[in-house]
Amino acid sequence: MALDARHRSSIYGKLVPVLGEEDANALMSEFPSVEADELVTKQFLRAELAEFRSEFRGDLADVRGEIADLRTDLRAEIADLRNDLTVRMAALVGTATAVIGTLNALG
Repeated sequence: MALDARHRSSIYGKLVPVLGEEDANALMSEFPSVEADELVTKQFLRAELAEFRSEFRGDLADVRGEIADLRTDLRAEIADLRNDLTVRMAALVGTATAVIGTLNALG
């Protein structure tokens, strides 16, 4: 439970003659001056971190799956582009061969 300002002042006033100002300040700093809505214990924090890690690992697995799907899609697109380029190059070579043949026949 937090101490109100009146209690803090009263306790501090009684501690200074016994402990001295510096030690009284140090001791009073260990007592909260405002009421916390909910104190966080190490156990609570560990449980929250474990839950976060679990969710993060699940999200990370999803992202890895999406990246694997993207790689597959990119490989398929690259293969299609390579095939298209090969067909176009073959057509270009065929056209060039025909043109050269025609030029040789005319020449």
